[in-house]
Amino acid sequence: MDSIPSPVPYDIPSARRCHRRCLMILVLFFFLSGLTAQDTLVPKKEKKWAFNGYVKDMQTVIIHKIDGQWITVNLLHNRNNFSWNISRSFSFCLQERNRFYWGELVAETPEYAGFIAYDNGLVNLSWNLLEGKSYILNLAIDRLWLDYTRNHFQVTLGRQRINWSQTYVWNPNDIFNTYSYFDFDYEEKPGSDAIRLQYFTSPSSRAELVVKADRDKKITAAGMFRFNKWKYDFQGLAGIYTQSDLILGLGWAGQIAGGGFKGELSWFQPLKNFGDTTGVFLSSVEYDYTFRNSIFIQFEGFYNSNSANPSNILINQFNPALLNAKNPFLNGFSIFANISWPVTPLITLALAGIYNPSNCMYFIIPTFTFSLMNNLDLSVIAQSYQSYDPAMWSTCQTSVFIRLKGSF
Repeated sequence: MDSIPSPVPYDIPSARRCHRRCLMILVLFFFLSGLTAQDTLVPKKEKKWAFNGYVKDMQTVIIHKIDGQWITVNLLHNRNNFSWNISRSFSFCLQERNRFYWGELVAETPEYAGFIAYDNGLVNLSWNLLEGKSYILNLAIDRLWLDYTRNHFQVTLGRQRINWSQTYVWNPNDIFNTYSYFDFDYEEKPGSDAIRLQYFTSPSSRAELVVKADRDKKITAAGMFRFNKWKYDFQGLAGIYTQSDLILGLGWAGQIAGGGFKGELSWFQPLKNFGDTTGVFLSSVEYDYTFRNSIFIQFEGFYNSNSANPSNILINQFNPALLNAKNPFLNGFSIFANISWPVTPLITLALAGIYNPSNCMYFIIPTFTFSLMNNLDLSVIAQSYQSYDPAMWSTCQTSVFIRLKGSF
């Protein structure tokens, strides 16, 4: 974002009244959620259901120039997770989140409401319940599935998380649920409207078949087989991506020199003009190690051969409409490094960085986390990027997030 949009005029007294009404509704909702959560703590025989979640408040400040205009937005975020073991074979899950945004970024970005309400599933399960010039209240369901398990066979139908990834930041094998590393506040990650069949051939191996439909009614269907050999977990996958590409993939996870060694490879070949069109190759390799003093280090390399990748749409990686498995990040090579240090049992410091020489871009991401008490954490995260051309131009942006999270 190279320039700051001009402010949109709005009626401040009316907006404040709407803010108060919205906050009263949200406080009442969160209070009732807390009462329900307390009720789940009562011991019961053969408990068949569970309810938990969290409430978060996050203040964001976006800075282009330290002496320029700062843009702010606040997010009040509640998540509720409900699961029900209907019988020995059937189980049900419903998870939803409620997000209330308000501030200058909402007021000055006309497309912000559509961005918040975006749902890539076959069924639209995201609604803006309240919407004004400077505020948005959104309700979204990202898990809604029914599961049947019998012996070695399992089938899951509905909106679910299908995680085929091995590496941490970039995931070429994760063709159903593409997500952004920068969207740290969405720990659960998006779900897919799909049917998933799993057959467990042994405790360490299984075969899967997944069919997913997206909002454009395009089908992604793939099979995957995972097995263990030489103390490594291997996986191979093949299928059709959004009815447009043949996809082949390989992944592994094991250890080298006491540290984790993981990787993923994927090849996308367009079905149209199959023999005359160049495919897209994605790969990621990760190594991580934990020292005796609990310091954790992590390195990951990523390569994206997709040249049709406008870097300006992927600077902050928050728009789900612009992310896809075939093009998850900037093209060319990218390098990620991270170090995390638990200073005390209550305080953790971390520093991560990403560098992409092909697009002359780098990111710096420091994190501070403090555990105030059980189930209550305070985090301060910054995401700063700079994109530059040594001969022509340079642009930068820093976003600072202050988040308080309470779980129940």
